[in-house]
Amino acid sequence: MTKRTSVGLDIEAGLREAIAHRKGEIALASRHVDPMSPERIKAIRKSVARSPKEFEARFGIPARTVEGWEQDRRKPDPAARVLLAVIEKDPGAVERALDAA
Repeated sequence: MTKRTSVGLDIEAGLREAIAHRKGEIALASRHVDPMSPERIKAIRKSVARSPKEFEARFGIPARTVEGWEQDRRKPDPAARVLLAVIEKDPGAVERALDAA
C-alpha cells in the first residue's frame, strides 16, 4: 500500500510526540497519583460502607480486593487509586456513572 491514510498519519504524529517527550524536548500534560496507605483506604471505605461487601455492592470493587488493600497485602494500581480518590470526594459521582452504564 502506498497511500498514507489519516489514521496512519495520526499514529506517526503521536509516535513523534512520544519520542520528543521521552527525549525531554516537549512536556506533556500528566498527573501523578500518590500511593494510598491502607489506613486511608479503610477510612474511605468506612466513610461510604460498613463492610467490604457493602462497598463491593455499591462500587463494584471486589470485597477481597478491598480487604487486601486495607491489610496491605496488595497495593491498588493507579487506576484504582484514582477511583478511590473520586469515591472519597464524591461517591455519588461514581454511582451515577455506574447507573448510567
